[in-house]
Amino acid sequence: MIDVKTKLVGLLGYPLGHSLSPLMQNKAFKLTGLNCLYLPIEAENKDYSELLSGMKKMNFIGFNVTIPGKIDIIQHLDAIHPLAEKIGSVNTVQIENGRMTGYNTDGEGFVSSLTSETRCVISESSFMVLGAGGACRAIAMTLAEREAKKIVIANRTFIKAKALCDEINGCIRDCCIPLALSTEVLAQYMPYINVLINTTNIGLFPNVDNTPIDHKLLRKDLLVADIIYNPIRTRMLIEAEEIGCVTLSGIGMFVNQGVEAFKIWTGIDPPVREMREIVEQFLLNKQ
Repeated sequence: MIDVKTKLVGLLGYPLGHSLSPLMQNKAFKLTGLNCLYLPIEAENKDYSELLSGMKKMNFIGFNVTIPGKIDIIQHLDAIHPLAEKIGSVNTVQIENGRMTGYNTDGEGFVSSLTSETRCVISESSFMVLGAGGACRAIAMTLAEREAKKIVIANRTFIKAKALCDEINGCIRDCCIPLALSTEVLAQYMPYINVLINTTNIGLFPNVDNTPIDHKLLRKDLLVADIIYNPIRTRMLIEAEEIGCVTLSGIGMFVNQGVEAFKIWTGIDPPVREMREIVEQFLLNKQ
């Protein structure tokens, strides 16, 4: 029952109609017997200052941040975890005694899914990452830390890809190449790539007919991953499967990052299996 002692957790971003975080986290709160409620809060970056000021005065113990605010949110925080500071992106915030501390659980969430659900060996693989936003930063930097052979970052705005690659090459290790996200440019590098990862929102519900890459660039020995989890199988993954690629949906990353966020807010381990089950069941029922 919701009462004056109910602790609140939010999800900030815009739009949020596709998100299953409230479904998953509220299930976890219920199963663990915690008097907590997870709320979606649609807000644009320009609204953060006023919004966060109000959250500090309410019963909020934390919140998640999704597209497009994972980088801009940092300027509003009181502190940032060293890993999130290195990544330069925050997806989880803890509120304690009026102070907001930012964390990033995206990179480890993806890598955990990649290594547990496929046969990928990071140190033996070359990666192409589509996009250059907050999720890309987290994933690319984590892959660099894990000794990936090569990381190619392709983005529609080349200067953003170059800035991120320069940061990775300078702060972690020299392994990153920036590209413009165009079919002609990608075609030159695809023969040298083992793993393709989409970190953009292209193909996200309800725009399920969109894809970030021409399927003619794919080949059957590629591992193709999409961090989108709604739908479970994006158009990119469907086209990859049709030519024989091993694919990885965004469900594993989504659940894993949510598990780590839950621990940050509550200090206890959540019911991981049930969290994944409720997400998968909801998505399967929609198909």
